[in-house]
Amino acid sequence: MPLSGVEPEDKPTFVPEARDPVAYSRADNLFWNDQLMEHMIFFQMMMPGPELDGPRRQAAEFQRLLAIQVKESSAIDASNYVAFNRRSIDLAKRVSGYKKIMGEQQAEGKMRSLVWTQFFEHTAREADRLAARLALYNRREIDDDRADLIDFWSKTMGEHSGFIAHLLEPTERLLIDQASKLENAFLREGFKQVPGDDVMKAAHEVLDFKTIGEKGIKSGKIKSIIHPSLASHVRREAVRFVDELKRTA
Repeated sequence: MPLSGVEPEDKPTFVPEARDPVAYSRADNLFWNDQLMEHMIFFQMMMPGPELDGPRRQAAEFQRLLAIQVKESSAIDASNYVAFNRRSIDLAKRVSGYKKIMGEQQAEGKMRSLVWTQFFEHTAREADRLAARLALYNRREIDDDRADLIDFWSKTMGEHSGFIAHLLEPTERLLIDQASKLENAFLREGFKQVPGDDVMKAAHEVLDFKTIGEKGIKSGKIKSIIHPSLASHVRREAVRFVDELKRTA
């Protein structure tokens, strides 16, 4: 399925260009609305068959709405960022609600898709964080609590690593082992108390792993059932993790 007409390797990772609510709003809307839109594309890929036509249509509609938000995000400025953020907050909350319902149905066996319950939960958490961050910017606040930031990103990077380990060809034992070690490192108890330099080191390690993995998946050198757009998706989030760590250093 097309990803806004942009090839995954050409997609930029938007980060704030200045330390003010307008710049942060523009960057987060451009980046996260696009990530949420891609979630809907992935869901459609993993919801085959006529029995999942309803949830698939809902995902397609959210994809359409999020694509509009992405397209209009470039025009965010000081005169409109608050109103724009409110629209994005409302949409992010609706997206999160959909994901949580789908996750519950998958967990209870009421829906038989190829989407893990944890993937629904993982992506809902990202929508919730976008809504929370945009609400913060509307109060003219931009600083992130470092403990909260590390809690969010350690879960995100750890779960990504677990997803990767389970989507690699079983014969890719070395890569599966590397992914599992990263998963354990990020999800272990007490990661939030890790010294700053060690957190940054871990962030760069997972970014390097994803960057190499994306290239291998695209070239066919790495055997997996990971779509190149998903490999690009998780790499861009690692780029954001590194950037946000630098801003709170």
